Amino acid sequence: MERLPVLAICGSLRQDSLHRALLTAVQDRAPRFQFVGAELIRDLPLMDPGLDRPDSLPSAVREFRLLAEACSAAVIASPEYVHAPSGVTKNALDWLAGSTGLYGKPVLLLSASPGQTGGLRGLAGLIPSLLALDALLVDPISVSRAPSRIRPDGEVLDVGLDLRLEIAIEQLADAIAVSGVHAIAG
Repeated sequence: MERLPVLAICGSLRQDSLHRALLTAVQDRAPRFQFVGAELIRDLPLMDPGLDRPDSLPSAVREFRLLAEACSAAVIASPEYVHAPSGVTKNALDWLAGSTGLYGKPVLLLSASPGQTGGLRGLAGLIPSLLALDALLVDPISVSRAPSRIRPDGEVLDVGLDLRLEIAIEQLADAIAVSGVHAIAG
């Protein structure tokens, strides 16, 4: 069975972040998906509309856009900083504004925090950008008290969270089927 490419965005640059762990947990439960693009996030320069031209587009941005356009969906794991989305996540989405990378594609949002809100305010702040990019939102997951529910390596310690992740993956797969978006063969 051919695996569907899914754009992966981790909005935290820390190796041991809760969001990297959450993204790993989703990847481990989704054998039908091939997650791509996460390694490029660190290389994306700050969004500069002056660079958003064919003759000056940074190579990391060009590659990121091509991957996004070739994907059937996206999974975004983004922290909340000062009650807003991370700058890393917002920067990645800003670079996709000059492409059709998320157009009509299902997007699963994930967030985690040690506190009670699970990063909800950060996820809420991403919704206007995703709607402007014409993405189709799948029910998001926010994980409160995350350090007691997921390990840094992505091992889920909470049966309820495990079930929520399984359901989210099924919802993403269903949304891909309904959307009619097919990945570009590479």
